[in-house]
Amino acid sequence: MKKTMKRAIFILILLPLFLFSCNREERNFLDTMNAMYEGHFTTEELRNRERELRESIRKNRRILEQRVDAARSLAGFHQMLGRLYLEHGMFLLAAQEFEEALKVTTESPVLLYYAGLSYARYAKSLIDEALQLSYLLLAEKYYLKAIEFNNNFARALYAVAVLYIFEFDQPDRAVYYLEHLLETQRSDVEAMFLLANAYIRLGLYNQAVAQYDNIIRTSMSTVHRRQAEENKRQIQGGFRWN
Repeated sequence: MKKTMKRAIFILILLPLFLFSCNREERNFLDTMNAMYEGHFTTEELRNRERELRESIRKNRRILEQRVDAARSLAGFHQMLGRLYLEHGMFLLAAQEFEEALKVTTESPVLLYYAGLSYARYAKSLIDEALQLSYLLLAEKYYLKAIEFNNNFARALYAVAVLYIFEFDQPDRAVYYLEHLLETQRSDVEAMFLLANAYIRLGLYNQAVAQYDNIIRTSMSTVHRRQAEENKRQIQGGFRWN
């Protein structure tokens, strides 16, 4: 008997809280609807409109989900076509396809990277220096946006460093991204070579030698080890940038 009474009291305590929660949710919905329609509807009219909307959504949910799936599939096709254009050297067409895919998956680091890569490659084919620079800057923006969404995305980190070293003559900016890349990709030999290149351009020859020593010590490639040994020898022999 006591247990039954306790259960009844517990339910009586919870019921007003539940009703208050439901009423508050309903009030919030009605307030939102009223704001949307600038206060032109009464509360009863808004409730009717809510029921109509919920019923319409229920009936058309499958159609809406199919449209979402279709949009995702379309983005996938744009990405595949972009990759195909890129492989065949059609860089501007590739960039346009990646941008179409980005209209659906707007925060994809991979798509952002490929759009940047396509614009960077297209820029290299241009004769007009001003136009070339505009596309290189566009590539930089895509790379940086990819890094914004995934700050450990190695390909984007490497690609933007290439731009800063070889296109913009800003090796100091490249160092930041390459050092960050090598924090997580410690065996990335290409990044080590590129970082050493940036150090040399900045006159940081000891740091460059340290990178070559790291390649010599860790790389499984005979070609890479020999190249690192040769570069180290040149620095120790007095080579200086400019």
